[in-house]
Amino acid sequence: MISYKAIKTFGKFSISVPIALTAYAGYVLFAEQLSWFGLLAAIGIFFLSAGASAINQMQEIKLDALMPRTVDRPLPSGNMSQAMGWSIISVFLVAGTLCLYPFGWHAVLWGWIGLAWYNLIYTPMKTRSAFSVFPGAIVGAIPPVAGWVAAGGSLLDVRIHFLAFFFFLGQMPHFWLLVLKYKDQYKKAGFPIITDVLTKKQVIRINLIWFIATFISALFLPVFNVIDQQWIVWSLAFSSIFMMGWSLRATILASKEEHSPQLRKMFIYFNSFYLWVMILLYIDQL
Repeated sequence: MISYKAIKTFGKFSISVPIALTAYAGYVLFAEQLSWFGLLAAIGIFFLSAGASAINQMQEIKLDALMPRTVDRPLPSGNMSQAMGWSIISVFLVAGTLCLYPFGWHAVLWGWIGLAWYNLIYTPMKTRSAFSVFPGAIVGAIPPVAGWVAAGGSLLDVRIHFLAFFFFLGQMPHFWLLVLKYKDQYKKAGFPIITDVLTKKQVIRINLIWFIATFISALFLPVFNVIDQQWIVWSLAFSSIFMMGWSLRATILASKEEHSPQLRKMFIYFNSFYLWVMILLYIDQL
């Protein structure tokens, strides 16, 4: 009997939930209201994301067995057979497709585009290039587009392009902070990593550029009519400017420390900023 914990780990629910929230952000941006029906589209993206994560673990069983952070996953630990894994993947994919189906084939297509890009393009590139993060970042831009399309939005609308761009920017520091934290494990498993090309300090400083770019792009969300209520615009501006100052300080501290606890703080704070922006976007539609 497979436990819920194993299924949750296999589908990376901790990642699939935020991805579903970005899809819902795209949905409410076009619908201009919080929608219970729109949550069905977000659930569909959640299941497809879980399916993509599970397929990724099927693709990387041997590599996961070499890293302490992944060795306890269901497949390398032996807690789940591959046959059971494929069965669970089938359930994820069917559930995701069925949830998106009421929104039309365009919504289903965009959900599957995200899955295909993650498993057929990004995953193979991870073992070939230290710069796989760039095509990998596109994965973060697809869910809000899927949500937007599910709500009936046109791909010619500049609002969804900018929102997708905003989520794209955040993928770079997200990935590179993970690489910096687990670089020895990635190297042991044979993944080419950015610190093979650049020093840790260089990566941290380049990361600062992505941080600042992300926070500046957040300031343009009102310009592109993604957010328009005045007090929410000011809340966004204040938090973005605060995060700029914080990221500069954190970068200085992280550059000075050999084993920097700042990396974990940077990862948490940065991802929390994205959650905050999504909350503001949801409130803006009330």
